[in-house]
Amino acid sequence: MKILILGGNRFTGKLITEKLFAKGHSVTLINRQGNAPVPCEIIKCDRNSSEQMRLAIGDRSFDCIIDMCLFNKKQAEAAVDLFKDKTKKYIFISSVAVYEKTEFFPISENYPLGFWPIFGDYGKEKMLIENYFEEIKDFPIITLRPTYIIGKNNHLNREGYYFDALLDNKNINIEGNGQAILSFVLVEDVAEIICQLTLSDVKLRQTYNICNDEFVTIKGFIETIATIVNKKPAYNQVNEMVSFKNEHCFFSNEKIKKTLDFKFKSLKTGLNELYEYKYVKNNLL
Repeated sequence: MKILILGGNRFTGKLITEKLFAKGHSVTLINRQGNAPVPCEIIKCDRNSSEQMRLAIGDRSFDCIIDMCLFNKKQAEAAVDLFKDKTKKYIFISSVAVYEKTEFFPISENYPLGFWPIFGDYGKEKMLIENYFEEIKDFPIITLRPTYIIGKNNHLNREGYYFDALLDNKNINIEGNGQAILSFVLVEDVAEIICQLTLSDVKLRQTYNICNDEFVTIKGFIETIATIVNKKPAYNQVNEMVSFKNEHCFFSNEKIKKTLDFKFKSLKTGLNELYEYKYVKNNLL
């Protein structure tokens, strides 16, 4: 297959690029800077410039486009204008931040979109993009709403903050009592799902939550890491968010599991693998 990835040189995008290239597919990346993680074609281009994008793409078409870095409606409009006749499938990485704040959990894909204050403008912009794509009835979109993505090579210091604090015998800052229940997902699972959707003959114009099977409190998440590194956590309660807001935020993954017959990796397994990869193999203990 001929696959175009917008933003494929770090974290989830990097892993998707590596997996698809290893399977023998023709992969092209578009990003403003950085290098491709594999010897595939890379186009240095600013997606915010319609002229640059049009010149870069030319008359080429793709079996699938994976958009990892679509953050506002203007970019979405430009993408539809450029790619509407150039692809059979367009996978948009949205976010669970699009949902309206609620006290009813777990949240499934049919729950209303709206404003959730903890996600601010990021969630609002993703929601506006989704609403726009809904209006373009003939665009071959698949929308993914991942929750907090964790794992190897995470450029956001989320789970890494807890690992580092525990290993350095430092107190861990948490907002409030740390009893908010969250969903997580391992980067390997996100990448595998995107690859399967890319390569499979799945129904278009569908939306999927991407999260693993477990619901865990913030303290439970930290204590899982503490067990892995054989440390006892000590906490400082603060009135500001550190890695995660102390607010319930968990979701249903039944739709994607049924569609792909997918089995998610357990949280503890993924965190164990991260510990071995980041700390043990690199002698950071």
